[in-house]
Amino acid sequence: MATEYHLDNLFAAVTDALLADPNADLDTIIAQYAVPRANVDSLLGVIRRLHLTLVGAQPSRRFVRRLKNDLMGDAQRGVMTRIRYLPARVQIAAGIALVAGFMLLTRRHLLDDVKHDKKEAPAV
Repeated sequence: MATEYHLDNLFAAVTDALLADPNADLDTIIAQYAVPRANVDSLLGVIRRLHLTLVGAQPSRRFVRRLKNDLMGDAQRGVMTRIRYLPARVQIAAGIALVAGFMLLTRRHLLDDVKHDKKEAPAV
């Protein structure tokens, strides 16, 4: 009886051979590992179907950059960079809050100026 590690190596070798050449002769690989052909035949169909079904994907540059920043850290991470990675709704809400805060501060400053201008000057 073959160990699990031995079977893992066998199936890795068979898979590599099928990826290199779909019509590869697997008998030499199976003979090398001294495993009955019936044990391998039951999974050959699965290996071939997985090879046809699973297609490699290339991640986008943005995804790669964000993943790298998440894993490695970004030393120059400022407020604008943090806001840029927020969802659009949160960005809009942050912009509205920023504008509203600026308007409130400006209004308060203007009201203080008006109060100071309205003070009566003492009579001489």
